[in-house]
Amino acid sequence: MAKRKKRTTNLDHWLGSTVTPVFVIDAERQVRAFNAGCQALTGWKADDVVGQTCHYASVSDVAGGAALAASLCPPPEAFAGQESSTPAYLLHQHGHALPRMLHFFPLCDDKGRQTGVLGVISVLPPPAKGADVSPARQLHAELAALRMTLRSRFGPATLVARGIAMQRVLAQIEIAQNCQSPVLLTGAPGTGREHVARMIHFGGPAKGNSFVPLDCRQQAADEIARFWNRLLDSAPSPAGAVAAAGAQPGTVFLNDVECLPRDFQERLVLAFSSAAGSRPPVRLLASTSRSSTELVTVYHMRPDFHAFISPLLIELPRLSQREDDLPLLAQHFLEEHNRQQSSQVGGFDEQVWPLLTRYDWPGNLDELATVIDEARHQAAESLIRPHDLPFRFRTALAAQALPPTAEPSPLLLDRLLTKLETRLITLALKRSRNNKSKAADLLGINRARLLRRIEQLQIGADAASASPPEVELASDDEEALEQETKP
Repeated sequence: MAKRKKRTTNLDHWLGSTVTPVFVIDAERQVRAFNAGCQALTGWKADDVVGQTCHYASVSDVAGGAALAASLCPPPEAFAGQESSTPAYLLHQHGHALPRMLHFFPLCDDKGRQTGVLGVISVLPPPAKGADVSPARQLHAELAALRMTLRSRFGPATLVARGIAMQRVLAQIEIAQNCQSPVLLTGAPGTGREHVARMIHFGGPAKGNSFVPLDCRQQAADEIARFWNRLLDSAPSPAGAVAAAGAQPGTVFLNDVECLPRDFQERLVLAFSSAAGSRPPVRLLASTSRSSTELVTVYHMRPDFHAFISPLLIELPRLSQREDDLPLLAQHFLEEHNRQQSSQVGGFDEQVWPLLTRYDWPGNLDELATVIDEARHQAAESLIRPHDLPFRFRTALAAQALPPTAEPSPLLLDRLLTKLETRLITLALKRSRNNKSKAADLLGINRARLLRRIEQLQIGADAASASPPEVELASDDEEALEQETKP
């Protein structure tokens, strides 16, 4: 009798041989299995991915297996025991994005404790069939797709920008990355000026060298001078000495450039103009929260220095002008915080968006990042809900809806004094029966001054027969004066 073939019970071997892309992530969010189907689909080997810890975040500053692991991370609901499906964009080994649908199934032990999540990758269905995907997961997928697109265009350090207000900025950044000219970045505090400056540097020809920020507002003039001297001393000599990779400064970023002393402005112009025809020692990028016109007219910047730093001017819009980008930016900051925490929050309840879009965001991106961070720490569920938003944000939003405080009506002093003087002179003339000398005595002034004031105030000769001022109705100005002088 022929022997029965021994059945294979090794799950790893069975999963490894199937062409359906299947992977397993444990309760600590580490990739534990990455079968042959996943390897064929993504181009990554199991050794590149297994052992990587994934976060529910659309990251662009990681590469290799870590980047793929991030795109495989299940939503928080999957670790709470719920079967779920979500669209995702997987990073292929060759750098392009693979739009796919991820299906997650909780794995539990014999005591009902969840030990991990089984993931299956399938083709992304048409939009009509994928309509049951929650808005929060859809936003996560949109952010991943956007970051893939921006990564291919600008490199790893990218902005989160899709709306009309940022289209010109993205085009200008692309131009700045492909030249060596100085760039002036303008925008309100918190709009991301330094982040854009870093994008320009690390996407340009000097990306192998260091990016050196210099705060012109915080540092004294002598400190700035010593700082610049060290930069010039560290530049490679004309003889061709080569510095170690990354040690040589490639870009100096002058933040709040309007605070740079005028004598130092002149020195920079002379230093860079003397290098005309040859490559400058470093590239200059500058930023200001003031308008380009104010730099010269209000802050008295040297016109030659202003012309030198602004051949390319990039104006960053306020967050209140980027309504189309607000959901993506909020999701971006949430996912950035996910990378720093053991617990993961998947997104926002739909009732949160009207609150975020109504707010004016005076602190721009910095304020949004702080609000999202505080809301994430308050969230007890997989989604941030309205009551998770910080108290100060809700009170600021309520105060924003209040009408502005009414300005007090002006007290026109000259007008009030003129009317009061006219009434006193009229009363004195009435009591003295139009005797100018007696009226002057009643008023405590000499007759010549009284006659001069009568002429200036155009008080008629019939003033003595006028009705007594005491019985006349008070004017609006006098009522205002009385209200203002009450204790």
